[in-house]
Amino acid sequence: MEGRLRLAFTECLGPCSEANVVFVYLPDRPIWLRRVSDVDAFRCVVDWARVALDDGADGPLPPALATRAFAWAGSGEGPAPPIEC
Repeated sequence: MEGRLRLAFTECLGPCSEANVVFVYLPDRPIWLRRVSDVDAFRCVVDWARVALDDGADGPLPPALATRAFAWAGSGEGPAPPIEC
C-alpha cells in the first residue's frame, strides 16, 4: 500500500463536534467518518482502506464504519450528533 494512501493528522477538519473525524477521499466518493476515537475503530478504517485500494471502493462500507459515516459539505457547525441507541 506504500504510496497509495496518505494519512495526515490535524487539529480539526471542520465538524469538531464529531471528533475524531476521518475524511477518506476516493475518486468520486468522499467519505466522512465520525468518532473514530479508539484503536479498533482506527484499525477498521485502515483495514477497509486496504481492501478499497486493492478491490475498489464501490461496495458498501463495513457495518462498523457505516454507523460512523455522515455527510458534510464543509461549512457551518457540522452535522447533528448521532442518536444514541
